[in-house]
Amino acid sequence: MKKIQIITSLERTPVERLQGMTQVSALSVRLLPGISWQPLKIKPHAQLSISDKVEDGNTVWTAKLVFKTCEEFGDRGRWAYRCKLLDGRYRLIGSDERPYPVASVLENMPENVTDNQLNEVTVNWQSARFIPYITE
Repeated sequence: MKKIQIITSLERTPVERLQGMTQVSALSVRLLPGISWQPLKIKPHAQLSISDKVEDGNTVWTAKLVFKTCEEFGDRGRWAYRCKLLDGRYRLIGSDERPYPVASVLENMPENVTDNQLNEVTVNWQSARFIPYITE
């Protein structure tokens, strides 16, 4: 039976803080304790799409995270994102190795003041590994 997987909150941290991350299974990683995460104010709920494809005999996993925020999203440096799911588990978008997640922002300035004026952020990340869950 498929579980309902809704993102209830979203946080980010510079990818350098993920050093020491270890792969504990094909589906999950363990992070070093004490990583400071910056909460993001988002409009519920963020959308996460994960896909895979085979290129030259290698599987490439792609994560696409889309969320809306009223905050300025100015610093688009090297960030990793932690997505908290409804069941209490976390998914990690990013690692301390290349390629890093890439964020792009769409600023909405509608003609009607009643239309959506939130910034829409899209984060794309490709990895040779499965987009992992975080284990404690």
